Amino acid sequence: MSDAPTREEMREIVRERRRAKALLNLKVGETVYYLPPTMRPHSGSRATVRRAPRDDVKTPSVRLEFPDGALLTAPLRHLRRTSPKADTPAFLTDARSRPAWTRLVTALRGETSPAQQQDSEARARQLAGMVAPKGSEKAAKLDVARVLLEAAQAEAQTAAQPPGRGGRGQPKAQPLSPPTLNTDVERLDQEQRAMTNSIAKCIHRRYFLSDREVRDLSEAEREAAGVRGVLGQLIGLGLRDVGGAEAGSNTALKPSELHALAQDTLTQAYPLALEACQMLVTGKADHALTLAFQVQQLRLTALAAQRELDRTRTQRHTGRYFHGDVLSVREEHEGGGMTQYYARLTIVYGEDGHSVVVANAAELESLTGLRVGTQGWASLCRWIEDHSDRAGGRKQGRRQADDEHMIYQEHDEYLELRPTLSKYPNLLRAFSAIRAALFRNDFATGANRLEIPPDHPTAGHHAPQEEKVRDASAKIALTPSQ
Repeated sequence: MSDAPTREEMREIVRERRRAKALLNLKVGETVYYLPPTMRPHSGSRATVRRAPRDDVKTPSVRLEFPDGALLTAPLRHLRRTSPKADTPAFLTDARSRPAWTRLVTALRGETSPAQQQDSEARARQLAGMVAPKGSEKAAKLDVARVLLEAAQAEAQTAAQPPGRGGRGQPKAQPLSPPTLNTDVERLDQEQRAMTNSIAKCIHRRYFLSDREVRDLSEAEREAAGVRGVLGQLIGLGLRDVGGAEAGSNTALKPSELHALAQDTLTQAYPLALEACQMLVTGKADHALTLAFQVQQLRLTALAAQRELDRTRTQRHTGRYFHGDVLSVREEHEGGGMTQYYARLTIVYGEDGHSVVVANAAELESLTGLRVGTQGWASLCRWIEDHSDRAGGRKQGRRQADDEHMIYQEHDEYLELRPTLSKYPNLLRAFSAIRAALFRNDFATGANRLEIPPDHPTAGHHAPQEEKVRDASAKIALTPSQ
């Protein structure tokens, strides 16, 4: 037979070499555990390193000092940083296999009275008499009973916990931890810089998921659904009720009049809704249906007035700066396909009605662990305002022609930071936090599935369209004919 080691022996040798290599950074004064493969003096004991290992020798070793003062030189493969796991005693394994163990654990569940505690101790002593080694003394059996009682109490407490995720009990709500990491923005690689350019482009072009369903409809769909006609008719009816202009007029109501219209229509709808319920209880379904239609008309009128009021508020620079809260970033791959990312970025107008602020800045810092600071988020907001105002013609200055390289510009096939961004201190820290939130892609920082429209891709990698068509054709070919 060959003397070559088996596959399992080779794996164990490789594992020992890896463990020994990980212990090369041991320093004098550190604590380790001496675990030789065979029983030797001080086996399993804790020791202190008195001489560190050398990395220029084939078999590194250390000098150990044990608590009794003994000194020993041992190779690294006989050392561990953590204590060895204690084996379960044989009598405890035997006790857990007996029906008396189940009765003992059941008796220990919940709050126990002194009488129940005495009964449990008696059960533990009886069980200890069954599983203790033959010929054991009374003191040894009492020690076995004590160990059995403690193990049964621990198992009863674990079983009494309410089931949660994976049966580990309900997780406790923990407060959000403050950010602790500082991103070294000077050492970003080319892929990270390209991703920062993509984020800047998507923010500048307002690639946010819109939560207004009517905005996503085309003109043909609006005409088919009759949304525009119904809203116009209801607004006209509401204007006539308050003595305003006729339907089709371009005269806009003041905010106070819109408030009054919404309040009056809801006030009128409330008694009609109560009357419809009374008619329905008495069996007058036709009358109740007529009243329900009137209530629905008044409700839609109030919604239309509220929508017009929200539009007026937007013109007055209150509320959100963009039309959505979820930023959509798409990374195109050279070989085809793309990866879709979503991150929640809520930008609203400040109290002054002119400047903008990031409403969820503290949440982004806490969930990503990156420290941005007030200056970084303020620079991001000023950067957004400056580029949006220049693009819309509301601010002097030349509009940047290349939206693909708004942060890093190409120079000798290398992405370098634009020198004009020096007036936005710590801007890159804000983009780094957004990039980290995109890669997290969870419920806290990303988008809920219900927030993603049907015509938008889900988060994650998407194969090229040709590959999808090829896979679909293969599935059709494998499907047996009827």
